[in-house]
Amino acid sequence: MGKDFDRDRLDALVALLAPVRRTRVVEVGANPINDNPYAGLLAAGHCEVWGFEPEPRAFARLAQSATETYLPYAIGTGGPATLHVTKAASLTSLLRPDAQTAAFFQRFASPGTVIEEITVETHRLDELDDVPPFDLMKIDVQGGELQVFEGAAAKLATALAVITEVGFVPLYEDQPLIDDQMRVLRGHGFDLHKFSFLKGFSLRGGLATRLEKTAHDNQLLDGDAVFLRCLRHPDLIDTEALKHMAILCDAVIESFDVAARCLDLLIARDAIDAGAAAAYVARLPRQGKPMKLAAQA
Repeated sequence: MGKDFDRDRLDALVALLAPVRRTRVVEVGANPINDNPYAGLLAAGHCEVWGFEPEPRAFARLAQSATETYLPYAIGTGGPATLHVTKAASLTSLLRPDAQTAAFFQRFASPGTVIEEITVETHRLDELDDVPPFDLMKIDVQGGELQVFEGAAAKLATALAVITEVGFVPLYEDQPLIDDQMRVLRGHGFDLHKFSFLKGFSLRGGLATRLEKTAHDNQLLDGDAVFLRCLRHPDLIDTEALKHMAILCDAVIESFDVAARCLDLLIARDAIDAGAAAAYVARLPRQGKPMKLAAQA
């Protein structure tokens, strides 16, 4: 849940938009180790969640939920694969940890140690009939992103946003990095919109041991990136989808300018009341720049 989440404002927005259904979220790799960006939307009762997590320890925690649907599936291209269960559950992957990267950072050798290899059957999202078309895909699969996208082409065609972990250096052998994800998601009609966060690591060992550990995190490792359905061609997005994009941009992504643009488009289609939309925009918080930007020409 973001720092600018406001339950009352969200309730007012949903009342204004009056969507015919709740916003739908699919989470692939639902290991509950970090704060969930859609937690506020879920707690407010405005979304439905389908989650997938093959790591046994993580799934055991998720299965206790009474409000979301979780399945112990490995999502991918279909067919058998090997799940590399690591000492640290957060590093478990269908890919094998990269020993050279572990040596480079001198900190992944122990947590990235493979303690068990499990043969799993991967499932294509497009072939899971119980999972309806969704608005948001949240994905954290430790290098298996392109396999998930390949098996979800039909459902991605109507999705509005993807929040995905992107890598800058390979933690795993043959891991696709951020440029690979950008290329594939662009082909599905998504633009790279923003980074939710970026994680940098410092180098350890040798003379670097004389440095303060947390003061030299200069090597980008990974982070979460938000991809949005391209709004440069709004005529390709139907009215119901624009409503769910506005909800996601308020409650999950916190890109309030995009939410306002969605409302403009809905007003132009006579789908919502202009006065009520203006009242909602007046409640939006002021945001600082997420990073230093070059001066505009």
